[in-house]
Amino acid sequence: MSTLAGFARAALALATVTTYQMLAHHAVATPNEHGLGLVMALLPPLAIALAAAARSPRRGWLLPLWALVLAALWAARTPLARHFEWGLYVEHVSFNLGMALVFGRTLASPHVPLCTQFATMIHRSLTPAIARYTRQVTVAWTAFFVAIAAVSTLLFAVAPIVAWATFANYLALPLVGAMFVAEYVCRRFALPDEPRAGILAAVRAYRQSSAQDHASAPAGHASHTNGACCPAAIAVAPNDRAKVSHVGHVGHVSHVSRATSRTANVCHE
Repeated sequence: MSTLAGFARAALALATVTTYQMLAHHAVATPNEHGLGLVMALLPPLAIALAAAARSPRRGWLLPLWALVLAALWAARTPLARHFEWGLYVEHVSFNLGMALVFGRTLASPHVPLCTQFATMIHRSLTPAIARYTRQVTVAWTAFFVAIAAVSTLLFAVAPIVAWATFANYLALPLVGAMFVAEYVCRRFALPDEPRAGILAAVRAYRQSSAQDHASAPAGHASHTNGACCPAAIAVAPNDRAKVSHVGHVGHVSHVSRATSRTANVCHE
């Protein structure tokens, strides 16, 4: 039953991302859809802020503050709607730079590279070859997200807005999938004799580690391992977890939570 529920949640997340991206692209590509575009630009950050405020011990003043911000945005809706594309652009770039930070910050001493952390969750102990490889994969993912942000910025600056929207909404997420495939192929050549774990084992290891971290951490504090291994803790999705958290599209928000599980599988060796 839990497996079925997991697949159902994944399907719902995928449907949410797809719907969001289609609506966002429609708003950019269709004249006089400024109202829809503004909703697409503001809905993810407002939803994330509301959820964070509702869960915070300081909700007594954060929720009224959220309502005040919402009222201010409503009052300024007309001028904001004229430039809603900037909101979509900021979401997309902030998500990708946030994900680059999630991976890249773990490359500096004394941190452990993010993909090495995921591999350790599954294998417990790593050979020097796997340790080197997982560090390289962490570097590769860092560079990938920086490159996506750079291309997004370049297209937004010099290309027609529809071209940028096509890249952000319809190409960025498939490129993530292509990156996973490329990494898998590289892993087959780089680590031909090393043991492999399936995606279910990777996700199970991540969840068990997260549960143990929450159980052992003092109240109100996240453990170092959990915070470092969960990109959603730092960022919320590509225009398609909705961008740094996600700061970003609804699609980006969903994407980050899904990306965490997928990264565990990609980085497990």
